Amino acid sequence: MKKNNLFPNTVHYCSPAHGGWGVVRVGMLVPESYQLFVCPSACGRHGALGAIEHGNKGRLSYLYIDEADIVSGSYENLILEGVEVLLEALEEQPKAMFIFVSCLDDLLGTDHVAILDVLNNKYPIKFQVGHMNPITNDSKTPPPVTLQRSIYELVEGKGEKAEALNLLGNFVPLDENNELFDVLSQLGVTEVKHISQQKTFKAFEEMGESKYNLVLRPEAKVAAEDMKRRHKINHRFLPVSYDMEIVAEQYKEIIELINKDVNIDLTKVQEETRAQIEKAREVIGDFPIVIGHSAVCRPYNLAKALISYGFNVQRVYAEEVAAFEKESYEWLKENAPGVEIISATNHNRINRVEEEQDCIAIGYNAAYIEKSKHVVDLIQDEYMFGYNGIVKLMEKMTQCYLEPMALKEMIEKYGLVV
Repeated sequence: MKKNNLFPNTVHYCSPAHGGWGVVRVGMLVPESYQLFVCPSACGRHGALGAIEHGNKGRLSYLYIDEADIVSGSYENLILEGVEVLLEALEEQPKAMFIFVSCLDDLLGTDHVAILDVLNNKYPIKFQVGHMNPITNDSKTPPPVTLQRSIYELVEGKGEKAEALNLLGNFVPLDENNELFDVLSQLGVTEVKHISQQKTFKAFEEMGESKYNLVLRPEAKVAAEDMKRRHKINHRFLPVSYDMEIVAEQYKEIIELINKDVNIDLTKVQEETRAQIEKAREVIGDFPIVIGHSAVCRPYNLAKALISYGFNVQRVYAEEVAAFEKESYEWLKENAPGVEIISATNHNRINRVEEEQDCIAIGYNAAYIEKSKHVVDLIQDEYMFGYNGIVKLMEKMTQCYLEPMALKEMIEKYGLVV
């Protein structure tokens, strides 16, 4: 496996194909909520444009601050006054409000607990603080992690509803035909809850009554651990994988979590999945494949799986080697020495290839870097899990191989904003 000094600490490059789920859009998943950003004006551009692209403009306001506000010592009072003015102006009162602060706030040492105490005592609204501070990206609690924690701190309940289970971390519901629902039904779980499907804030709050959490992406792991402490909700961390062996192990963990003595036969589903893999392999053949970290949370595991299925993986664009990816990373080093592992955010990525590449790019970011027109339109494992996820991936790979599309049009259609 070729290495390019994998992840040096240097200036980061952000391509026009990066993004999709920033803090604004993720926070908007909480129904009947509103967001107030308190930050310098330059910090608001990205979130504001993203809110417009995804139809959330009416649920977002900005309180811009400048140097005078900071040096005068009135910053915290400005937040309290800003909330008051905003609530007076809103025609419909939200059930919850996120007050987002920027990197500047980290340097000021704002007492958010005191601010929240004042607001929660004054208004019949649940207030929560969110952080848009990319300076913490290389810490244990970057913005995607702290935001998930803040979101699920709003739920209520004692985690006693045995027939209910929450899916955490993924931002859109799973495909309705996913075999997971049938497996859970056989285990006695008839209510599978996802934040995006809760129509009211009260329904969202009731996710705290579920007895189980399945964490499908790493960003929600800390939130699940908090929910275990607060609500006694048991959980399993099962990051989305496209490796049939890992999927089989994950279903064993789900059965263990529910603790039901039930024989679940997935033989037919496994056979159908293998057939779809072989079908895709016959069509795609040895056509080169590159994988981008913006598409999946386990790019190394995806590379390993595709190579094991007989596909021609050439490059992986990633940012790091997460703990749950280390085994797959080491497997690639040992068994696929020709696969290049390249930092997707290194400043050298600004020097893209000159000619359009003939390859399947899994994810928009990889497609942009490679100048590929064969693009698998997948962002952060949307809709995916289990054997159904593998089948969906095979379908997407086959479709983009047979029907190439213009990347720019796909980016605009999805609503990516840099």
